Amino acid sequence: MAKSSEARRIPIIFAILSFIAANSYLSAFKLTRSDYSEEDLGFSSPKSLTKNATVVVIPNNSFQATAIASEHSFSACLLVMDDNHRLPEWLAYHYYALPLRHVVIASDPASRNPLEIPIKWFQLMNITIWEDKDFLPRDVDLLRKPSDTPDERRSKNIRRHTYLLHQCSIHLKRLNRTWTAYHDIDEYLTISEDFFSPDNPRFASEEEFFKATSPIPNRTAFMSEPGFVLRLLQKYTNEPNITSPTHDDLSKTCFHAPRAKYSAVESPRELTQKGVPFYINADRLDTLRYRYRTTRRKLDRNGLAKGVIDLSRIQMQKIGAWSLVHRPLPYYCTKRTVVWNYGHIPLGIQHYLGSLESFSYRSDGNTKRKGWYQQAFITDGGPDDEIRPWIQGFCDSVGPTLALELLKGAGILPKKVDDYNSAINSTFGL
Repeated sequence: MAKSSEARRIPIIFAILSFIAANSYLSAFKLTRSDYSEEDLGFSSPKSLTKNATVVVIPNNSFQATAIASEHSFSACLLVMDDNHRLPEWLAYHYYALPLRHVVIASDPASRNPLEIPIKWFQLMNITIWEDKDFLPRDVDLLRKPSDTPDERRSKNIRRHTYLLHQCSIHLKRLNRTWTAYHDIDEYLTISEDFFSPDNPRFASEEEFFKATSPIPNRTAFMSEPGFVLRLLQKYTNEPNITSPTHDDLSKTCFHAPRAKYSAVESPRELTQKGVPFYINADRLDTLRYRYRTTRRKLDRNGLAKGVIDLSRIQMQKIGAWSLVHRPLPYYCTKRTVVWNYGHIPLGIQHYLGSLESFSYRSDGNTKRKGWYQQAFITDGGPDDEIRPWIQGFCDSVGPTLALELLKGAGILPKKVDDYNSAINSTFGL
């Protein structure tokens, strides 16, 4: 009799969830672990959930959780290592900004902690978790050894990353996905304030500046609505009356988003909390906490740009046999565009150094402390709040309760693996 009751309960739950999603009532919906089974949430692994927890612990096997993903959305390929404290902010920002609805995540086996993701994310997007066997050739072993030198560890990381980008592109192409981002866990694709500045040296005249920037007359207002990255691309590529170098740049199958680096210099709390909902602690989010740019203004850049590709326009036979970190599909991602400076196009990537604790938390972090100190206190580009509008827009779009659930664990650095469950369940807000 109990089994029969449970059998009737599951279809009812699915009906309720579908109704809520269709009517955008997710912000008012409260899910608890005890209410639903793994099957209700779309998991294929019965070991993928911690008991009575608000996070998903990814075990040592691959799985996919499936949610509704519109073709009018972004995908991403992401490699992480000891980045549980970064992942909630990265997912929240890109869910809102791109909008990201399909992501393939691979966790470096050198990570000290298992990959953990707030459980709510598995309702909102397709998340595929890969381990090495899912994307590395059978004869390639990139596991780190105690005897590896720093250069050998770096080489293995780059090789793992390039293999992931290559296989992830093929995987997403087969799923008929479209725009796909390939940047890292400490990078955020956004609208470049520099491009829309009248001082942008790319424009030779006011007429040229007006023509290039007219599709987005108010950048801040444009960012207050979800999916502003995709909407910007549509503005520049779909409207027939726009003819400019910018239109041509963004109409490519692969274009490169230039990067700007942000240091670890902090601002007074009244500035970091400005424009942030009162229940959100800006000190826990890198995009709000760090405002000082190391990259100088007026067409400078932080290293090479990162690729953004419309996979619906590529031919499978031209994917090739290899990828590069900055040119995921070399046939489509040219050498000329990978050196674009920040402000060259309306989109750019903000690259956050983060705190010393965050930077050195990875298993190989202590060997890189010198690199952090070399960049941490540079303020050549001055402060800005270019990316700040996202947090208010995100909270407005999902509601306070869901926003706090999705950001659980953001900015939390446990001292050891056993601390993580208690840390991630702590209050996120002020």
